[in-house]
Amino acid sequence: MNTAYTIQARSVTKIINFAATYGVTGQSLYQAVGLDPSVLDDPDNRIAFAQLVSLYEAAATLTRDDAFGLHLGENIDLRVFDVLGYVALNSPTIGEALERVARYHSIWQDGALLLLDVTGATARITYRYLDPSISQFRQDSELTLAAVAALGRLVTNSDWSPLAVRFAHAQPPVVSEHARIFRAPVSFGAESCQLVLDVSTLALPIARADPGLSAVLDRHAEELLAKHPHPVSVIDRVRSLITDELNGGDPSLERIAHRLGLSARTLQRRLREQGSSHNELLDQMRKDLAIKYLRLPEMAVCEIAYLLGFSESSALHRAFKRWTGKTPREFRGT
Repeated sequence: MNTAYTIQARSVTKIINFAATYGVTGQSLYQAVGLDPSVLDDPDNRIAFAQLVSLYEAAATLTRDDAFGLHLGENIDLRVFDVLGYVALNSPTIGEALERVARYHSIWQDGALLLLDVTGATARITYRYLDPSISQFRQDSELTLAAVAALGRLVTNSDWSPLAVRFAHAQPPVVSEHARIFRAPVSFGAESCQLVLDVSTLALPIARADPGLSAVLDRHAEELLAKHPHPVSVIDRVRSLITDELNGGDPSLERIAHRLGLSARTLQRRLREQGSSHNELLDQMRKDLAIKYLRLPEMAVCEIAYLLGFSESSALHRAFKRWTGKTPREFRGT
């Protein structure tokens, strides 16, 4: 089992407690995944993330609830996520809560990324596994997206629904619970797990957020993040190199692979294992930098096109229209 990626040991408790409502003992679950329960004695202990994901799968089997992850997700208490939960609960809006959760996610676990991306009128919450050893993850991924939806409705006192839900695993035999919980089109076999939202959902206020407490929690979360930083994944390294090369250099797959000391084929495989690709990362970096540069009135569009590696301004126009639904001129309001 890969022990390079970990999660707080206290994450086990919510699974054990929920499985107990089905009459399943904690001991049977510990035995199923080879987990020593004494690790739970110290709240600062961490366990292999892959072991926790396996525990979800074992719980679904032992409880005979094929939708165990969904059911736990819709009933979960935000406070079980410790500091991460309280940071989210005291954010002004659901969008800012998700941004904070994405930033501080490695405090809780570093075996998967939770990302928030806004494009035009839609927002995507992506849950992407970093640990390549994990192959069975249905229950964990369904719990995660169900918890985001259920907790998002609870803290905003709003009955919103996503526009779409996507899972990376194969479609299970029965999907009625997915339809009931998400109240949105659900698809399977996607590249990564995602909730797609109307961007207006991000502006929903969190009813009981405390701005003063939020600032205190952020400082504490930053201290914990220094102890448990995000793992430097191949995606992070490729993003950094693409940014470097986009300043008039060569951000091609071949060039990035060469700088990493890999073949282009090996780099593509490693990116694919983490649910991404060179083209996807390059496109996202160009979009982010285009928006940044266009907010600087002194920068001409032709200069921005050059810095982003486009052969001519018209190519930037087409790409920016695809990304945002607006031309660069419309985005600038001129």
